[in-house]
Amino acid sequence: MTSLKFATAVHIMLLLAHTEADAPARAVASSFLAESIGANAVVVRRVLAALAAAELIATRAGASGGAWLAQKPAKIRMCDIYAAVDEPAGLGFRPKGSAKCPVGRAAPSVICDLIRTMQKASEDVLSKLTLADMLKKLEAAAR
Repeated sequence: MTSLKFATAVHIMLLLAHTEADAPARAVASSFLAESIGANAVVVRRVLAALAAAELIATRAGASGGAWLAQKPAKIRMCDIYAAVDEPAGLGFRPKGSAKCPVGRAAPSVICDLIRTMQKASEDVLSKLTLADMLKKLEAAAR
């Protein structure tokens, strides 16, 4: 599962949690988020919009605007962040195959089963990790 949007969303959420941005008075500007991520501000604003639509964050526009967490970090699971910004089946697609070949006939369903298994495994891992768990890892890595 390689996803620029997911990585950007997790970075945003970690920064908001790390700075304790949990209310409008502690909102973090999208320009600061973009600088921290090293991404274009437009990309960051699109991800912010998706996170806000999923009610993981709240935002306010304008000079004193920004983003803040709408929930406690311990309540936000990584699978919630992933679902907010990415298509669910991001690990592959069903190959066409050839009816004339025994491998070509069977390989598509075998590959689809593998992709479903991989997707389920990643969803299982993401459902067990919270933003609070990731914040602990971030703080340990920053020492």
